[in-house]
Amino acid sequence: MYHSPKIWFMKPFLCTVLFLFCALFACAQETEDNTPDTAEVEITHLLSLDFMLLAKELSSGGIGFGIQYEQQIFPHHAIKGYFGHATINTGYENYYCVTVSFALFAEWYPLSKQLRRLYVGVGSYFDYLGYITESEKIEEASGEILSVISQLGYKFSLPKHFLLDVFCGYKYPYQTEVKAYGRASDYLKSGFQYGISLKRVLSQ
Repeated sequence: MYHSPKIWFMKPFLCTVLFLFCALFACAQETEDNTPDTAEVEITHLLSLDFMLLAKELSSGGIGFGIQYEQQIFPHHAIKGYFGHATINTGYENYYCVTVSFALFAEWYPLSKQLRRLYVGVGSYFDYLGYITESEKIEEASGEILSVISQLGYKFSLPKHFLLDVFCGYKYPYQTEVKAYGRASDYLKSGFQYGISLKRVLSQ
């Protein structure tokens, strides 16, 4: 039996408030810099953990983690890789979905030669969904999802070699070979996405 969360209507509001608060905080931290781009601190490698995935799943009785690595390939251009794993509480009793996600992006930074400020990206996602339940066998429901995604974001400079990445995008699944139950059905939906990420500079 599916159980809808009692505070489902509050989640979009709380996420929006958190998103705006972090964006305003980043704007306050960002200082005016009129020096040439070549004089900036070198930012060519970035690493980040996906805390939004962790918070999202913990709030719904599951768990998740993700890691992302970004590298400049030449001025104004970069590639980005992502790996994520989650155990999702689908909302059905004793019914969990286990996911494994891989993604690869190409990015363009029109305002900086390095990995900072405005960027545009396009990439592809591979998601695998499997199910765990004590009541029945559902191996036939497992499968893969292939998606394309476009992104627009801005990286704000923070102290101690950190950047705050505020982004939005649109995800479109174009090939689905899996059944989705409860909250796992989000993986099959196309639509707009947004988020924030704290990134650590690996090279100076």
